[in-house]
Amino acid sequence: FFFFFFFQAEDGIRDAQESRGLGDVYKRQEDECARVRKWLVLKCNGVTFPKGCSQWQRGCPLLVPGLQASPFWDKRDPRLSWVLRLEEHYSIIRQELLNLRAEGGFQPYRSPVWCAHAKADDGVGGVAHDAGDWNVFYLELHNVDFQANRDRVPKTMELLSSIPGNYRHAFFSALSPGTHITKHHGPTNKKLRVHLPLVVPPRGSALRCADETHALVEGQAFVFDDSHEHEAWNHDPNSTRIVLIIDIWHPDLSAKEVKFLKFIQEQQLRVEKASTEGQDGTFFDIIDQARKIKPSDQSIWAIEFNSN
Repeated sequence: FFFFFFFQAEDGIRDAQESRGLGDVYKRQEDECARVRKWLVLKCNGVTFPKGCSQWQRGCPLLVPGLQASPFWDKRDPRLSWVLRLEEHYSIIRQELLNLRAEGGFQPYRSPVWCAHAKADDGVGGVAHDAGDWNVFYLELHNVDFQANRDRVPKTMELLSSIPGNYRHAFFSALSPGTHITKHHGPTNKKLRVHLPLVVPPRGSALRCADETHALVEGQAFVFDDSHEHEAWNHDPNSTRIVLIIDIWHPDLSAKEVKFLKFIQEQQLRVEKASTEGQDGTFFDIIDQARKIKPSDQSIWAIEFNSN
């Protein structure tokens, strides 16, 4: 709480020095941070499911109250106008993806066992699928060093760097033929997730979020709130599905709310990394161990897809 109110007071004094009434400043600060303040109160009282959230979000571990809870979002929303620009560069991103085939870099998607569908057969964390294989090429992930990956897709990274509200979590996601990612919830509703399909197999691929199912179309991005229960399929038995995944801060959050939530998240990750260094089975250990596993080319580059 100290940090929260310190930031509010510091910003309020600065604004007051710009000839604004101090009372108005504090009221404006209060309004801009209302959701975060309410979230802190609920957290201190052990409330994990705020009023107003969708029942489809029950199971998500971190829910900030007062945020729009829509399974899918209209990409024509003015706050998401950059998504249309991303689509315009689909062919450039797709070509950089295909160029990765020569040198690898994909790794199995793994997570701590406690939040996974099942333990991985090779003992490295847990898996989220019950059929097929799920591999990822990380670009940004909680300050883990993936600079070598980013250097291989410079045009894609240039586009990502221009995204407003970038959550700094992005990767290429490849589902091998016949893969099913089981139903699950994302870690929080303070972000939205954008999928840009780059390779969609002939027999199709789909994603369900809450009670809506979306069929993937190459080059046509969609935005969804992965704090809702969701699952994904590659229906094709012979060909891979690959999408670019980008996370963004929830558009309802104010700049000050994002600043505070980002600060809390970065400190939690810093403490977790320092306190678990050298331990097996932690988030950072699993990511590091998974980097050493080379998936089969067939699980990523089954290429029965359009070559346009």
